[in-house]
Amino acid sequence: MTNSIIRLFTVAAVFGGMATVANAQNASKFAQEPPNLALNGSFDDADDPLNHWLYAFDHNKHYMNNHKYVKVVPDDDGFSSRKNVLRLDATDHDICINQGVMVYTAPIRFNPKRLYKISISARSIGTKGGPGPKCRIYPIGYRWHPKAVKSAHPEFADLREAVRFQPLYFDNSKTGPLSNVQKQWKRVERVIPSNDRSELQQGHLENCEWLMLKILAMDATGVDTCNEGYLYIDDVKIQEIGDASEVKIGPASQTKGFDGKTWGTGAKSESQQKLTPGVGGPRPSGNQKKRTESAKKKAANAK
Repeated sequence: MTNSIIRLFTVAAVFGGMATVANAQNASKFAQEPPNLALNGSFDDADDPLNHWLYAFDHNKHYMNNHKYVKVVPDDDGFSSRKNVLRLDATDHDICINQGVMVYTAPIRFNPKRLYKISISARSIGTKGGPGPKCRIYPIGYRWHPKAVKSAHPEFADLREAVRFQPLYFDNSKTGPLSNVQKQWKRVERVIPSNDRSELQQGHLENCEWLMLKILAMDATGVDTCNEGYLYIDDVKIQEIGDASEVKIGPASQTKGFDGKTWGTGAKSESQQKLTPGVGGPRPSGNQKKRTESAKKKAANAK
């Protein structure tokens, strides 16, 4: 009897120790998970499920009624039930085949020297028994509009699009503007910027200070074969995950940056360009520098 009790205590201790280790590992995993920079990425804001999302575009004549086709709803695809998901209604044929329905995440701060992981879940259903609308989902880098009043929370009109990153695909596509989306939920991710970016792309990146994710539901297959329906989106994440790689510069490269200078011209062998993001916009060219210095001297003499 005594030996049995001892064995029971021993087994309980072993399983208890295993549970403790598992809990510690899970806690460590969650502790290491980078924060989600896309606020309200799961649409669970109790006061406003669409808080921190841009979906009203009254300034754009093609999207005057866009907000009417954007809604947060519960969803059940037969495998998993989700309480709050974003639904883009592309059931109108003319809308689905032309401008589509779109939303943007609110702008987040972007550091061109850092890597960002974009991840998102989606599914699409058709209203004609077949496939639903396709999607165009891609991150965009922005710089300040020249006339913008800079702030920590910029308006859409305060920013100017500078870099479009490669779209996220839910099928086997590697290129192209649109992606097919399955009827069941699927999660995909992309890390930006890519390691194979060019010097020209890096030049544009270094002028970006903000990042947004654009999500568009549409189907431009053809007038008679357009797949109207609903695109569902959930669990949107933008996470800063590390340092970006250096940019490789090949021999005699002829690409140019914002300052108009050619990078790598005359190089005898492949080298690497360190990431030195410019602050305050494009770097001035040589002539611009001379004019600026001349203006400063005149102003000093005038005093």
